[in-house]
Amino acid sequence: MRLLVIAMGVDNYIYFVFDKEPKEVEGFLKREFEVAVRDREWDDPWIDYLKEKGLLGEDFQLVVSGELLFDPPLRTDGGETITNADFYIYTVEGYTILEIHPVLRSRWWFVLSSEVIRLLKQFMKGEPLLICGYRDDTDLTKLGFEHNMSYLFINWLPKAIKTGKLETLPSALTAIRKELLDLENGLYELIERPGREEKEYVLVKSLGDYKILVAVKEIDLTDEECYLELLEDRAWFSLEIVGVIFKRIGRRIEDEFLLKRAEEFFRAQVGEDGR
Repeated sequence: MRLLVIAMGVDNYIYFVFDKEPKEVEGFLKREFEVAVRDREWDDPWIDYLKEKGLLGEDFQLVVSGELLFDPPLRTDGGETITNADFYIYTVEGYTILEIHPVLRSRWWFVLSSEVIRLLKQFMKGEPLLICGYRDDTDLTKLGFEHNMSYLFINWLPKAIKTGKLETLPSALTAIRKELLDLENGLYELIERPGREEKEYVLVKSLGDYKILVAVKEIDLTDEECYLELLEDRAWFSLEIVGVIFKRIGRRIEDEFLLKRAEEFFRAQVGEDGR
């Protein structure tokens, strides 16, 4: 069940990791969207503090920010829309990280899954290496980060793909270029963090030059009531893409029942947009 009271108090972010210069990423945004760039210099004392602690590299910079308009707007399952997002462009270890922050924040969790996929396809035209998300009610210290700061998560993103292979799933809905994921389409286990026992899997699906990875709990596939909710709630992916999961991808699951249900869940969520 979705709790609007929680959604209203949480900010949601989507990240795109590029092996391009910031100007190239900014140029892509201006070609694809109506964009207003903020004319100001950024000097965040938190960035300076984390650099002094050795937790951010010297090249970590927030270089530009602004606002972009979605055309057409993103539709929600309640008939409302999201028309715009704030954006921020960072440099991290030779990579460029684009952050978008859709507004109004209370509506993001209700964006239709098909609209989430449509948005990802639009950004895939800019050829990011990795797409994932984050929400600010996540306690990053429980995931091994020294401070509960989104800058540390942004700083980690290039490390997720530097080995040339994605091994840790950053968010419960993640997209990555095919050459950076050495996995065939199918269902795989997610290796739990110590102290947790709930079984979870990740479904890997192809989408153009990308692989879409979707985490799903075992109980959501095996419990009939939970499974019906998965099929009926057509806005599931808007939560998943901002849900930090930070689990390692394990062995392939050779269970036809679980795979069939995971595939049905994916098709129910995205429809024609997932092909």
